[in-house]
Amino acid sequence: MTRHSFRWEGLAFGLFFLSAIGNWAVWKQDLMSPRQLGLTASAVLIALGLLGVAATVWQTRPANRARTIPAHDTTTDTTTPEGPEDEAAHPQP
Repeated sequence: MTRHSFRWEGLAFGLFFLSAIGNWAVWKQDLMSPRQLGLTASAVLIALGLLGVAATVWQTRPANRARTIPAHDTTTDTTTPEGPEDEAAHPQP
């Protein structure tokens, strides 16, 4: 599985959405008191932090990965090294 970079915009949108839902639950629907909302938000953040720690600790070891990753093709392509003569490195007008 290929690891992708973290997407900050998804986190920002999710936090904004959760804050809007929390505001609606406290002030408009009276589903929670402000104290209950604070405790719930704290519990959710702690749970997410624990999941992040668990995901960091639970990684496959490099020795195990060597057995599971298929070997690459052993053919080698002959390429010319870049240097002063390389046209891509130094295009001529």
